[in-house]
Amino acid sequence: MSHYEAVMARLRQNPLRNVTLLKMMTAYHRQIDSYLITQQDHWGVLLLLPAAAFAYDHRTYPEADMVVLMDYSSPEVFPDLLKLLPGDAKLVFKLQEQAYRQALEPYFTLHKVRTLYSYSTEERQFSDADPECIMSETMDERLLPLWTANDYSRAEIEHYFDDGAFSVSLFEGDMPRSTCIVFRNEERIWEIGGVHTAAGARRSGLAQRVVRTALYHTLQRGYIPRYQVLDVNLPSIRLAESLGLSLAVRLEHWLNYEAGQT
Repeated sequence: MSHYEAVMARLRQNPLRNVTLLKMMTAYHRQIDSYLITQQDHWGVLLLLPAAAFAYDHRTYPEADMVVLMDYSSPEVFPDLLKLLPGDAKLVFKLQEQAYRQALEPYFTLHKVRTLYSYSTEERQFSDADPECIMSETMDERLLPLWTANDYSRAEIEHYFDDGAFSVSLFEGDMPRSTCIVFRNEERIWEIGGVHTAAGARRSGLAQRVVRTALYHTLQRGYIPRYQVLDVNLPSIRLAESLGLSLAVRLEHWLNYEAGQT
């Protein structure tokens, strides 16, 4: 088994908790410094990703040098992981467990900057697709303005479709009213993102219809869906809860430097 496969096997023991780590390893394993520590029956994984490698991080944390992600089976492994962290870099810690932040606090001054919720379901509770929703496995240029309004670049969207993504959308004639994209995070987990409704069509339940249909197609293909939102995005949280999705993981971003620091 290769090092990559060994790291992925550990993370897949709890795929939803580790969805961000799996997503980064799938997309950027050639740029990531990945470490797997084993101690008898315990193990730990540390990922160090250059912040400039991932477009979202480069936009959101332009001063950062490195993004740090970790998971471990026992606190006994943490000291060995700690030794691998660069001491002279501006770091973004993406932590899915409160215990990880508590373990880091004696060694780093941490500032929380955002929290993201990932919702999911493994139940086939969506029995059919909305007949008016259009599912497409190719990029529709008419939808591009709605997706880019959610801070996706054209290059990102093209990459998702090249990697098997599909969109679900509602139109009024040729005019798109609401849309989302379903794209691969890793082998089994596919993300429902880019959810956007045109300004004149909001508050009419269109987003719920396209996301419900996206969930149906995702589950029909045997994938685990992921729907991620910022904790301050109350409409998206209400949408997830209205569809019966469950909170799978709370991911917090912490900086070891002040934002805007030079």
